[in-house]
Amino acid sequence: MEYKKFGDTFIMRLDVGDEIMESLKKIVETENIKLAQINGLGGTSDFTIAVRNHDTKSYDPSDYKGRYEIANIHGNVTTFDGKPYLHVHIGCGNEKGEYRGGHLLRCVIGATAEIFITTYEGTVDRQVDEKTGINVFKF
Repeated sequence: MEYKKFGDTFIMRLDVGDEIMESLKKIVETENIKLAQINGLGGTSDFTIAVRNHDTKSYDPSDYKGRYEIANIHGNVTTFDGKPYLHVHIGCGNEKGEYRGGHLLRCVIGATAEIFITTYEGTVDRQVDEKTGINVFKF
């Protein structure tokens, strides 16, 4: 992983074998990022996504391997109990045009990824919504 800061935005490049969530966590902690928007694209060979099960209030994971283009990485950085909190979704398509998307748990880069992290001044914390079990914005 390499990155550079331009104004209020960090631009990062991930290489073969890098993992997206680990890399995002590292830059967020290293640069003390408390509030940001994440956007990106690239290619993967191995990823795990999850979809929320509203009945159990948990996430059901699914693993995928093969050649996938990352059509979008989108998410945000906030805080939970004062610590960095990443909320990231991903959408990936394979050579057959099959598309998979959901809450990103893990994604190993198969070619490269280009990710922009646009930071904002201030902090938005999160709290658990008792009704849904989801960590929602706390203003």
